[in-house]
Amino acid sequence: MSSLIELRLGGNRLSGTVPTMPATLRIALNLSHNLLGGSIPSSLVDLTELEVLDLSDNNFTGEIPSFLASMRSLTLLNLSNNDLSGTRPAFGTYVTVITSGNRYLINSTESQNTFRSRKKRSPVLIIVVVISMVAVLIVVTVVVLLISSKRFYRVEDESSQLGESNLQIVNGCFVTANSIHRSSIDFSKTIEVASDPRKIILKTRFSTYYKAVMPNGVSYSIKKLNWTDKIFQMGSHERFRQELEVLGKLSNSNVMVPLAYVLTEDSAYLFYEHVHKGTVFNFLYKNLVNVLDWPSRYSIMLGVAQGLTFLHGCTQPVLLLDLSTKTIHLKSLKEPQIGDIELCKVFDPSKSAGSLSTVAGSVGYIPPEYAYTMTVTMAGNVYSFGVIVLELLTGKPAVSNGLELAKWALSYSARSSEREQILDPRIAKTSLAVRSQMLSVLKVALACVSTSPEARPRMRNALRMLFNAK
Repeated sequence: MSSLIELRLGGNRLSGTVPTMPATLRIALNLSHNLLGGSIPSSLVDLTELEVLDLSDNNFTGEIPSFLASMRSLTLLNLSNNDLSGTRPAFGTYVTVITSGNRYLINSTESQNTFRSRKKRSPVLIIVVVISMVAVLIVVTVVVLLISSKRFYRVEDESSQLGESNLQIVNGCFVTANSIHRSSIDFSKTIEVASDPRKIILKTRFSTYYKAVMPNGVSYSIKKLNWTDKIFQMGSHERFRQELEVLGKLSNSNVMVPLAYVLTEDSAYLFYEHVHKGTVFNFLYKNLVNVLDWPSRYSIMLGVAQGLTFLHGCTQPVLLLDLSTKTIHLKSLKEPQIGDIELCKVFDPSKSAGSLSTVAGSVGYIPPEYAYTMTVTMAGNVYSFGVIVLELLTGKPAVSNGLELAKWALSYSARSSEREQILDPRIAKTSLAVRSQMLSVLKVALACVSTSPEARPRMRNALRMLFNAK
C-alpha cells in the first residue's frame, strides 16, 4: 500500500512478528494490545516521517533499538507492557517515551548510577593513580593552552566570522518597525546560536527554537525552519519577505509576532521576543510536582481564544497549520502566546507529497475532514482549539493509548450524567464552583470538536461562550 500514511490495528489478537511496513507511514502506526512477539524489527528504521509508534501490550523481547532515538519526526513512542530488556536509549526531550511494564528494562540514568556505584567500590590505590595522572595532564594542557591560546582564538574568530556568517547568510531583514529591536538584533548571532545544540529550548512539528543573547544583553528566541524539508516556499526571497512583513505589523499580546529573519542556503531563521517560560504541554505533562491550577488553565483557554479570534479577524485571515499545546508558549502561567503563525504563509502544499500530517499539523489535533479536503480552514483551527481545551479540562494528552482525546470525550459525553468523569479529578474536586465552571467550559470544547465543520462555532463565538462559562 504505497500511499498509506496511518495504520491502526490495536486491540486485536494478531500474532507473530511485525512485517515490513510501508515507508509512507507518517501519522501513526498502532499495533498495541495484540499478541505480537520477537524483537522490535529493524525495518522500522525506514519510517523516517512517523510521528506516533505504539507497540504497547504485546510480547516483544530483546533491547530497544537505538535507531528509534534518531527518528526525527517521532513525538510519541509507547513500548509499555512488553518483555523488553537491556538499557533504554536516550531520547530527545520533545519525544514522549513510555516504557513502563518491562521488568528487565533499565533506564540510561539507572545504568549510569550502577556504573557510579561500581566505581565507588574501586580500590583506593587505583583512584590515587588516576587522579595523579589527570593532574599531570591538566598541568601540561594548561601550559600548552597558555602558549597558544592567543594565536588560536584569533584564527578561530576570523574563520568563524568570514567562513560562517558572511558566506552562509544569504539575506537578513527586519519585519518590525520597532527601533529597539532593530538596534538589538545582531544577525551574525544566528549561525553561532543555531550551531550549538545546547541553545535549543524547544522542538515542534516544523520548527526548532533557540535562545540567543545579543551583544547588548537582550535575549531573543530564534526559530529555525528547515528548507531541506522541501515543503516551504523557497522560490522567492521577496515573497517570503512580503509575507513576513504582513505578520510583523500584527500586534496582539497572545500572538508571537516575528521581528526579523535570516536566510541561509538551506534554512530560514525567525527572531521573536524571548518570553518563553515553557509550553502548555510542558506545564501539563512534564511538571508532575506542581499541578496547573484551574485559574491558570482557564486564563490559558481565554488567551488562546483571544489570539485565534484576532488572527481569524485580520484583513487577510491568518490560519494556523499546527495548533497544539506544544505550539502555545507561556509568558507566565496565565499568559499564553500562539506560535508558528507564519507556517501557512511560507508553506507550499504542492510539495507535501500528500502527507496528511504535513498539511494538517500534529496528531490528535487534525480535524476528521482533512482526510478528504487536505485544506487548512478556520473550522479546522477551531477543532484544534477544542482539543487544547479538552486537554486543560481532562489533564490527558491529545492521543493516549492509541485513542484520540476528542473522540474519547465525544463518546464519553453522550450521557450528560457521565460528563463529570471526563474532568481532571485533581482540579474538579477543589470546589463546587470550579467543577460547575469546568462543566460549562466542557460544553464549549465539545462544540468545537464536533465531527461536522459546520456545527463548530466561529472563534469569536467560542470566545464569548468561554467568557460566559460560570
